[in-house]
Amino acid sequence: MDFNITAEEEALLLRLREHLQAGNLPYVDELAAELGDEVRPQLRSLAGKGWIVLRALPGSTAYVEALTPLAESALSNRRNAGG
Repeated sequence: MDFNITAEEEALLLRLREHLQAGNLPYVDELAAELGDEVRPQLRSLAGKGWIVLRALPGSTAYVEALTPLAESALSNRRNAGG
């Protein structure tokens, strides 16, 4: 897991966690509509770094299935450390 993420990626992770905790599996297209197209490369980057699990359905856009357990832990540690 790559622990080097940008402030924008961290903000996106927090938003994704809100969606997931509410029982939503946010689709990439929905996130792009909500947050702008710049979210697409950020999602790919977070998946590549091991922070999120992206899944794709046949003939459909990808969706965020989960934050990885290490990402959850890292976010908790960052919050407890004050940022």
